[in-house]
Amino acid sequence: MKVKTLYGWTETKMDEKINQFINDPLIEVIHIQYASPIFFFSAMITYNEKKEML
Repeated sequence: MKVKTLYGWTETKMDEKINQFINDPLIEVIHIQYASPIFFFSAMITYNEKKEML
């Protein structure tokens, strides 16, 4: 199990970053935690790496 932390200044940018990461076919998302402190947005994605299909 691994984690990836992302941040962005706008919701749109966060959506782009999260979607780009989770659309990787070698990523199996377990959980996404989202936070919105005062000046930015952040997300921590818990995931497993899938082994490449031969």
